[in-house]
Amino acid sequence: MTKVIRNNAKFLYVASLLLFSFCRLGVCQKTATIYGVVKDTSGQPVGAVTIGILNSTEQAITSDSLGRFSYMVPAGKDLQLVFFREGYVMQYLKAKLTEGEKMQYNPSLHYSPSVMIDTARIMGMKHNSEGMQELNTDVVNSIPTPSGDFMALLSTAGLGVATRSEMGSDYSVRGGGYDENLVYVNGIEVYRPFLIQSTQQEGLSFINPDMVSSAYFSAGGFEAKYGDKLSSVLDVTYKKPTAFAASASGSLLGGTEHVEGVSKNHRFTITEGFRYKTNQYLLNTLDVQGSYKPKFYDGQLYMTYAITDRLELDVLGNFSANIYQFIPQSQTTSFGTVSQAYQLQVYFQGQELDEYYAITGATSLNYHASDKVNLKLIASAYNDNESEDYDIEGDYLISQLNTNTGSSSLGKPAYGIGVGAYLNHARDELNAKVYSIQQQGTWAYDGSNKLLWGATLQHEVVTSQISQWNFIDSSGYSLPFNPYSLELQNVVKAFDTLQSNRMLGFVENINKWHGSDNSTLIITEGVRANYWDVNHQTAISPRASIAYRPDWKRDVLFRLSGGLYYQPPFYQELIDMYGVMHTNVKDEESIHYVLGSDYNFKAWGRPFKLTTEAFYKQLVSVIPYELNDAWVNYYPTQTAHGYAAGIDSKIGGEFVSGMESWASVSLLDARYTINNAFYTVDYNTYGEVITPGVADKTTAYTQQFPVGQLPMPLDQRVTFSMFFQDYLPKFPNFKVYLNLVFGTGVPFGPPNNLYGDTLRTPFYERVDIGGSYLILGRKGQKNNHGVAKYFKRMWIGVQVFNLLQANNVISYEWIEDVKGNKYAVPNYLTAREVNVRLMIEL
Repeated sequence: MTKVIRNNAKFLYVASLLLFSFCRLGVCQKTATIYGVVKDTSGQPVGAVTIGILNSTEQAITSDSLGRFSYMVPAGKDLQLVFFREGYVMQYLKAKLTEGEKMQYNPSLHYSPSVMIDTARIMGMKHNSEGMQELNTDVVNSIPTPSGDFMALLSTAGLGVATRSEMGSDYSVRGGGYDENLVYVNGIEVYRPFLIQSTQQEGLSFINPDMVSSAYFSAGGFEAKYGDKLSSVLDVTYKKPTAFAASASGSLLGGTEHVEGVSKNHRFTITEGFRYKTNQYLLNTLDVQGSYKPKFYDGQLYMTYAITDRLELDVLGNFSANIYQFIPQSQTTSFGTVSQAYQLQVYFQGQELDEYYAITGATSLNYHASDKVNLKLIASAYNDNESEDYDIEGDYLISQLNTNTGSSSLGKPAYGIGVGAYLNHARDELNAKVYSIQQQGTWAYDGSNKLLWGATLQHEVVTSQISQWNFIDSSGYSLPFNPYSLELQNVVKAFDTLQSNRMLGFVENINKWHGSDNSTLIITEGVRANYWDVNHQTAISPRASIAYRPDWKRDVLFRLSGGLYYQPPFYQELIDMYGVMHTNVKDEESIHYVLGSDYNFKAWGRPFKLTTEAFYKQLVSVIPYELNDAWVNYYPTQTAHGYAAGIDSKIGGEFVSGMESWASVSLLDARYTINNAFYTVDYNTYGEVITPGVADKTTAYTQQFPVGQLPMPLDQRVTFSMFFQDYLPKFPNFKVYLNLVFGTGVPFGPPNNLYGDTLRTPFYERVDIGGSYLILGRKGQKNNHGVAKYFKRMWIGVQVFNLLQANNVISYEWIEDVKGNKYAVPNYLTAREVNVRLMIEL
């Protein structure tokens, strides 16, 4: 089977090479070039200006910090170029160039701070020709969500993305795990914390929405220039300002501020941002009552300096601190069915203190060797310190609830069915350091054809000290019961150190042809290589994609992409449930097949875009794992094979004139078979399977059975998400935002039982709504009195989280009585809550 799979991948790669050769010999039209410098009316260069072709599949470009641009365009066609940037009046250029012609054009943009770019209309002209979906980052701060995080945009706008909690930033893509997603900021890979066990401990993700210029996302079949993960890639670029700007916001959940500016000669730019978040207000709605004291904050700084017209220095720095302190007091949780309803009551003693500190620094040197060659050298360092300490004792009572509809005590405890106590202890510490240096290059060797390459050396040091155990008492008996000694459960005592080196590299070729008609063909082929000196494995990953836009009346583009994808293990994949590190773990491996299309159309005279992708991921070899809230428990001594297949579809556009909204739906089937996995069944002398309810528990004989195919831990069969914007026609300064997320249940079962996830959690259903009113900065309004004259715009907003009061479940706590009966007690997420927010732009 593995050979067949690899042959299919090779066939896809070879087929793209053959098609590439065919078009090289065919009649494929060449291109022309438009270049110049964008300036304002005072003669100062303007950077970050988007330049695109209306009604075309050509990828838009942006001017650099000195206003320079060079744009490859189709020759022999009537073109209408557009130059736009928020705060400037949009400018158009009509042109028709001959093959190989170079035209210089230096647009002069008129500065007008009141100009708001209609992003939906401009983005509607673009096609997803390279398999990367562009996200509308302008609406991040408008999405009503408790996390207030950039990942909230990804959970609704990202194709194939599923999330199960409103408090964290973890996400799954097409059935993949939380650790299978690549995230880049300015070419630097971003890491998630290692020890976090629950979403309420999660603080701020790395990405600061106020500093983002662009974001692109792929749910599979991505290019060779992106790294080695099995599921997805998110590529974020921070903005280079061209003028002074600042913003601030505050709410019941925290606050933000950011300042950006540029020097008079436009050679130096700076952007800084600070965020503070506390979800104490939300955590007080959980079943577990107590003293929640979470504090999450971070600061970021991004600077660029053009040393010469061809040499630029970029510096990015980040410091983050996530502190979670919790002193639980009591818990009352009802669960079960209408006919069998139960209630768990717990009284706590003790506390939990978790601290996560991270520092990231990166410096890059960009050298524009010529109009065709660009070279980049990046050095980065990441330092992560984490600790989790808790001693929590709980005394619990499980009661049967009265379900008699004619009783006055309906829904109240009828009688107790189990009492007990437990003590959870942890003293965990981890330090991770990652140092890397990489060189990247781009060569536009022939018109719009490009050659990309890169090489990276990376050194990693991870040290951890884990000390965990649980003690469970039921009706005066410790579990597991031993009359001669006191036994603890889930004991982990480990000290691990991992020092390793990685070598990575890629080569990628992009070819684009414009036919004699209006058709366009784009072929991207590349190969990655990855070597890790711990498992001594060299992974070679060929990848390819084909995008074709036929000359049809309807604006449609088709894509076929795929390749061989490896994911070398890191620290978390090497540690088993006992804290033992296994260094002989091989790379995970999968093959992607993705067939997609984009359809741009107009309805009601407004632009819309329908994107659809059908996918099949052959999981050649993966590490099985269990999922409990945000904690991923890997089984590094075992491997599995399987598949993830489905279809994703998203429609976006101006459902309301001038405001972009979207909705997406995903169907998924993700299963795997654990290799050499068997389960054992015990029988007594009567041939009965020994269960807690059987009287004779003496084992007479046992039998082994193959486990067979299992649903993957994040096999969420159906997901639907929607973000909708609207405004009141008579009051256009009052806007309403609706965020809706739905997902079917995922598998779950008793802990530390890899084969036992045969149950399904309830559906995840969440509706958040928000409204904002523009106080200052309205059209025709004069802000020239008092403090108001310093503000460009000011909004006040109200948000209602979990509008429908849905009882969403993130995980289960398993309670066992002395008879061995186990009860799955749900851990519910946050209830309905109201938030008030004030936002200011300077």
